[in-house]
This record gives sequence, C-alpha cells and structure tokens, in this order.
Amino acid sequence: MKMNKPLLLIALSAFVFDASAMAISSLMLTNPETKAGVFTLDNTDQITYFLKTSVSKVEIIDNKIIKTPYTRDNLDSWGIATKPSKLVIEPNMVKEIQVESICGERCDTDKDQVYQINIQPVSYSTEGEAQSKINMLFGFSPYYIVPAKVSKVKYLLDYKLETITATNSGNTMIDIVIDQCDKDIPSDKDDRALCKANFTILAGRTRDVHVPKALQADDLDVMVLNHDESYREQIRLSRGE
Repeated sequence: MKMNKPLLLIALSAFVFDASAMAISSLMLTNPETKAGVFTLDNTDQITYFLKTSVSKVEIIDNKIIKTPYTRDNLDSWGIATKPSKLVIEPNMVKEIQVESICGERCDTDKDQVYQINIQPVSYSTEGEAQSKINMLFGFSPYYIVPAKVSKVKYLLDYKLETITATNSGNTMIDIVIDQCDKDIPSDKDDRALCKANFTILAGRTRDVHVPKALQADDLDVMVLNHDESYREQIRLSRGE
C-alpha cells in the first residue's frame, strides 16, 4: 500500500500564503480504514505557529464536488477525526497530524470515502504583543481518502485536441499517468517533471484534463492506476478532432 502519493497536476483545493514558512508532506493521502493516516508539517520559519484543524466530508453529486463541514450538529455521522485538533509548531520543528477512522461498523467500504482536512492558522499574542507575521500565515487543505475495500475500476477516456475527457464511473479513484521520460533519466532529476504528468480523478467524476504541450502526441500512451497500483492498465489514446 502506498501511503503518501506525490501530486503533480490535480484540481484539488490547497493554498499557501508563505510557502517557505511551512511545508506539508502531501496534498493527498490515501489510507486504509484500519490504519491512522499521518500528515507531517515542517516549520522552517522563525516564528511559532498556532494551528487548528477541521474536516469536511467530500461527495460527488451530479459531477459536482459537495463538501459538508463536520460540526457538533452532525457529530453522529463523522467518519474520521484529526489528532490533535489544535497544535503549536515552534521554529524549525516538525509535527504530525494523525487522521483516525471513528465510524466503526458505520463505515461504508463499498466505495472511496473522501475528506478534506483543513489546516488553518490562528492568531495569538505573547506578552501583550500581537503576532507580527499574521499576514504571512498559510493554509493547507489536503484530501484524505479511505479507499474502497475492493476496487472496482471502470472508466472512459476520450482524447481530443489538447484535452483528455476522463469519466470515472467506478467505486474508487484513478490516476492517469502520462510518462514520456527517457528511462535513463534518474527519477529524482528535475527534468522528469517536464516529461511526466499525473492526474487524479475521484470516483463519480468526469473532468477535462489538459495535456501539457510537451507531452502531446497523436498517439498518447497512458497508464491507469488505482490507489495502491493493484490495478494497472497501459492504454494508447488516439487523438481526435
């Protein structure tokens, strides 16, 4: 099981006001319900950050992403919880946020369960002085996915002009990987970022994916994977007009 996946190109919500001040280990984490997922935060700034977390349930309805925030009013329907919900990260320190399943027998394992973890700064003051870098604070909104117990992959890809229209009608997320890298280029070299792209399509979604100009070809070889790569299919798409 791959727990922490790199994310190259994906239309998911995340934002950073000061990228040099704080880093997060992943903007998307897939994790089985039997284990706790972990997001790692690294404070490279010279000030202390006070953070709070919140969770939203993400559902796909009529091809729209619907987010329902967790509140006290819907406590009985919560599927996951973050631990801790509040944390302090001092300069040059690393802290972890664990995500645990709390739904028990209520968990729906027939399809992916998708959540958004909102990690937000809160202002504070010390010795009567307000925080001086409030305008430099950041925010992250990574996605957390508990995959379906059994992956049922079903999709349709249509390649026209510069766009792949991807329809995921299965019960789990899929990755579409376009890789035109020279196999002799080491995987850690920056050049590989220019010859490879990865797009994630959530279950139930149809979306248009723009193929980077450097990767476009009349016949495009792509790899389709599920979250743990137990499903893997290499296909060739012919470009239409």
